[in-house]
Amino acid sequence: MASKLIRFISPQDFEKVMKAEKDKKFKLAYLLAFGSGLRISEIVGPAPNSNQEIKPLKSSQVDLQTNQIKIFGKGGKERITLVNPDYPLKSYMLELLPLKIERRTLQNRFKAICVKTLGKPLNFHTLRHGFANYMLNEKGYPMPVVQGFGGWVRLDTVGLYAKANPQSAIDKIWGRE
Repeated sequence: MASKLIRFISPQDFEKVMKAEKDKKFKLAYLLAFGSGLRISEIVGPAPNSNQEIKPLKSSQVDLQTNQIKIFGKGGKERITLVNPDYPLKSYMLELLPLKIERRTLQNRFKAICVKTLGKPLNFHTLRHGFANYMLNEKGYPMPVVQGFGGWVRLDTVGLYAKANPQSAIDKIWGRE
């Protein structure tokens, strides 16, 4: 049985999307997913038919002094993730929280901007995949650290992201970093 490669957004493509997006609320949502590894439900709340009791992210959960975001996520679990120094949040952005964006609107907007900017229809969750891939393959952080930041229950799930970018691994082996 052949496994499918995980789709993720590269930092270069993420930068293109951020440059193309003009709305501050959408930019913040993309930044939280790619830079800090948040799920869409942790950013704007759960799907309407979900039984999850996840509240949209509030500014009080983001501490720019310690560069931490406190998440109350999937399964009612609490975790701390980072404000990524490569994709930092600014204090004026916190005034936009909680984001008043419908999940479907956020998903559709991201897909449309990816088609327009990158020529491919990526879904919002690929931002989270991009976070894991970036932290593991570009920054070289250990899998347990990335697991903690992203809130994945199983380490082998995070391991999938380590294999998500075979070109990056090949380039490292051949010294073409």
